[in-house]
Amino acid sequence: MLATTIRDVLLTTPGVQSVGTVDLLSTVNGATVVAARVGFGPATPVSDVVMIMSAARTNLRATAPELVDVVLEPEVAAPRGDANPPTDIFVIRGAD
Repeated sequence: MLATTIRDVLLTTPGVQSVGTVDLLSTVNGATVVAARVGFGPATPVSDVVMIMSAARTNLRATAPELVDVVLEPEVAAPRGDANPPTDIFVIRGAD
């Protein structure tokens, strides 16, 4: 599976605004792990981020069932005028 295919699958998942770094990692037994940064808009509730990331993982596994793990790191943009954004937009990690 190519990184461009993974990026395309992620970008077609409703709610995903952008995709940053996409890494494909091979384990010692030849299995593939995907790690990617996924961007969301500043108004996206954290609860929606969790559901969208779950849908993205499901979409990736449907496209490439050989994936042994999918690690998604969310990036939620803070509003530009907000000098003190809540810390939960920075401390969200997604791993399956």
